[in-house]
Amino acid sequence: MMGYGKRVLVVDDEKQVGRLLVRHLELHYFAAVAVANGLQALGALHQRHFDAVITDLHMPYLDGFDLLRQCHLIWPRLPVILMSGNLSGVVRPTTAQGAFAYLSKPVDIEKLIHVLSEAFTHTDDSRSSQIDMLSHMPEAQRCWAV
Repeated sequence: MMGYGKRVLVVDDEKQVGRLLVRHLELHYFAAVAVANGLQALGALHQRHFDAVITDLHMPYLDGFDLLRQCHLIWPRLPVILMSGNLSGVVRPTTAQGAFAYLSKPVDIEKLIHVLSEAFTHTDDSRSSQIDMLSHMPEAQRCWAV
């Protein structure tokens, strides 16, 4: 019951993707909510507490990078996991902007659950401790704020 009590916000403009991720997260005992864009995500984050955000990069109104920046300003310890079907050219900007991790779409659910577990375990650790402890995870690409 790794996810018991943890709230995860899923942000994706493809409603089927959002619903699918919520369903899988709920099977792992997370309390998951899906919204369709970054503006809706900010509204949800202001209304209730979430332990992590999983967001698509390419969305209308407020994309994943903009949402990541807003989250870091308002909730600096909130882990934000970025996902995209096209990660070419994204690694460096993601690293510079401080995403906890980034995953390719379609998202491998087991990798996602593992990344969430690490995010919850290490949210309060220092950045150097996170890098040391997560270096054994080649299947999920990690990135940290520079």
